[in-house]
Amino acid sequence: MCEVFNGKIVEGRDMPNISSLEYIKEYLMRRIVNVLEVIDKSEGLLTPTATTELQNIRTNAAHYTVQWNGGDLYQVSGRPGKQRVVDLVKRTCTCRRWELTGIPCEHVVAAIWNKALNGGRVGAVESWVNPVHRMDTWRQVYSFKINPINGRPLWPRSQVPTTLTPPKHNKQVGRPKKARTRSAFELEDLTQGGKLSKKETKGACSKCGNTGHNIRTCKQAR
Repeated sequence: MCEVFNGKIVEGRDMPNISSLEYIKEYLMRRIVNVLEVIDKSEGLLTPTATTELQNIRTNAAHYTVQWNGGDLYQVSGRPGKQRVVDLVKRTCTCRRWELTGIPCEHVVAAIWNKALNGGRVGAVESWVNPVHRMDTWRQVYSFKINPINGRPLWPRSQVPTTLTPPKHNKQVGRPKKARTRSAFELEDLTQGGKLSKKETKGACSKCGNTGHNIRTCKQAR
């Protein structure tokens, strides 16, 4: 969540405090409107992302075989090494995908279908999805609005007798950084043998500026 928030405010992060807050406010206003437009066009019990994922899970679950123990447990077998145990009462699967995402995995969907074939009341598969993926929850999340405000000339003057002056600013040497500081784990992945890896970087020619070659192999006329 911190990295997503940091990525959204990257353009307004180096602004003064009030300007940065105005940037965040306007971004949230646009985001709420955009999501509400998607919600109005969506149909069904689940969000579009959850609906697509559940449809793919249903397709894969058709190839699984289920063995019921007569109680609450189901042994679901599919590809080699993919045999798992499902407990529909506790809503658990040994693959742990159901607990982590809130969406029934292939093993759970196959167990639900098997229970329905044996006369059990299971309802729709969508009813087994965690409420966090439902359209009602999505509407509730974006039901709050951020109200617009007037420009600074129309703001009421503060009645606080103390005037807060900004701290003394010492301009640092060089261009200020806009990229976030990488964590120790990320630096460890990029570092090989004590040197930074150039695996994900693209070098550019210092003569023509194009990528894919350097100044020694540049074919542009001098």
